[in-house]
Amino acid sequence: MSALQIGPAGIKRVLFSLAAAAAMVLTAPSSAQFGLAGGIGEAFKPAYTTRDIQLAVDMLKLDDAQKFIVETLFEDYDAEFRTGVDGFRERVASLRTEIDPGNPDPGQIMRVVFGTINEWQQESRQLGNQLTADIKGLLNAEQLETWPAFQRKLFRLKYLRNGQLPGENVDLLNDVIDLRLDPSQTEQLRGLIEQYEVALDDALRRRENYLQSSQNELINAIQAEDYGKGIEVAQRQVELRKAVRDVNEQYTLAIAAALPTGIGDQFVRTIRQRTYPRVFRVTPAERTLKAAEKLEDISEETREAVIELQQLYQTELESFNEQLVQMIRDHKPAEIKHKVEQASARLSGAVPQQLVDPTRDEFIKRREVGNRYIDQLKALLTPEQFASLPGARRWLQEDGPAALAGKESPALRAKRSRLSRAPNTSGATDAPPIASPGTPKPGEDSKKSTEKKTKD
Repeated sequence: MSALQIGPAGIKRVLFSLAAAAAMVLTAPSSAQFGLAGGIGEAFKPAYTTRDIQLAVDMLKLDDAQKFIVETLFEDYDAEFRTGVDGFRERVASLRTEIDPGNPDPGQIMRVVFGTINEWQQESRQLGNQLTADIKGLLNAEQLETWPAFQRKLFRLKYLRNGQLPGENVDLLNDVIDLRLDPSQTEQLRGLIEQYEVALDDALRRRENYLQSSQNELINAIQAEDYGKGIEVAQRQVELRKAVRDVNEQYTLAIAAALPTGIGDQFVRTIRQRTYPRVFRVTPAERTLKAAEKLEDISEETREAVIELQQLYQTELESFNEQLVQMIRDHKPAEIKHKVEQASARLSGAVPQQLVDPTRDEFIKRREVGNRYIDQLKALLTPEQFASLPGARRWLQEDGPAALAGKESPALRAKRSRLSRAPNTSGATDAPPIASPGTPKPGEDSKKSTEKKTKD
């Protein structure tokens, strides 16, 4: 592939964009597509914020003298950090003097700009490390015992949110707190919670360390037009992301198993609903079937039939949901890697291949199952009863009961037939028997005959 041609005007635009972007130092599409912007952007986030200092005060139980010193140290750090960011902006703004306008090689821009970024990264890291050492130096023996837990929590607060896979950015410690367990239950979980905290911290640090260290590899790969290297790095990043996700999945089940059955089941449901919201949100069919059970103007036998319909639908729905969870779990890592593969293809002049989302057809099938059960619900209720249900409007424009032929189970068909023949003791009117496809409605033959005579 020939070198990308960038003229003097283009070089100036790139430099001015970089200077104006401050912390958002990358505008080159290839850099963003290779995942550089997110990692390098961490260099422009302070190692400590006001929130972090308050966390130190609370977790380490600093006394008034320690608190005063730590807050003073933070103010000095914050001022130095801001000064450093301003200095970086000025350096980037002056980079155009180091660029040869006659040289079309974009590599010169990359080398100059990223060289400046690397310098700032080292300065930023040194400032943060110094503040950490200063705070730690103030602690007594008891506070030093809490220091590792403080460091782990601080790291989670900063980096766990960078997850891209479902379940990668979950902090189970917060969910355990939300359970509001009694002291004895909390004590029983203590050892397991500590194991989880250490395991998550280890996986998270491995991920973040590689995301940072792989930046130079990606920069060199772009400069050398070695786009295959970008795919290798992306694959390694995905594997480390999966490791964080796997820790959360493993300990979700372990913590649930250590809890009383009802609480443990609810704990798992809560995590899964938040991790896969599209899968586990209430479906329109669920909502309508639930409302139908609460109708006041139906007989008890009809209500029992509706409840049975709900149960049958829920069984099928759960099967679909499990399949969808596994599909998403497998597809999302491939999706992240595919974005880098697409970028590599574009930069090398090839046509990028499209990645098919396997969940699309499965969601369609799940919706069709819901429609099938709603059709059966229509057959159990009068048109007026069905129309009164929330969300019924979406199904009212579809075909009437005749569209049900062959869609309902034999057991439900038999129950519905029995209901249609049974006397109504509640005063409510249940649905009439469903006509087979092609059967004329009452009065339809005479109406057609009249129309024919008029036409003749």
